[in-house]
Amino acid sequence: MKRFIALVIAAFALAGCSNFVTDFGIPTLRFHPVSFGPAAGGYQVSFEVQPIPGSPSAYVTRIYINGTPSQLSGFGVAECLPPTTADACPKLAQTLTFAANPGTLEITGYQAQSLNGTVRDVTLPAPVLINP
Repeated sequence: MKRFIALVIAAFALAGCSNFVTDFGIPTLRFHPVSFGPAAGGYQVSFEVQPIPGSPSAYVTRIYINGTPSQLSGFGVAECLPPTTADACPKLAQTLTFAANPGTLEITGYQAQSLNGTVRDVTLPAPVLINP
């Protein structure tokens, strides 16, 4: 009986440790450059955000461009169920507007918030050029 009580106490202690919490619900995203150039409101850079198959729904709070947070406000990412092909997942168009040509822009990562409220920064394995 003493051993059982010790196991129950240990289980509750471990359950309270944040080291044993797993992030579920953070999407894995791909970025695709679409267009860039002068526009009526300044210089516009457009790109698409696409989840990979198996990614859950979530909210992207920031996109890191050249290592710093971008001008984008957050946006939702729809779930993409696994049996689909990689290109069948929904694409979200995003546009950044600058006063003048900002030069080379690289997407280096993003910050996502899962539906349960977990927030995590994700660093891309290689930067994605969206304004070469």
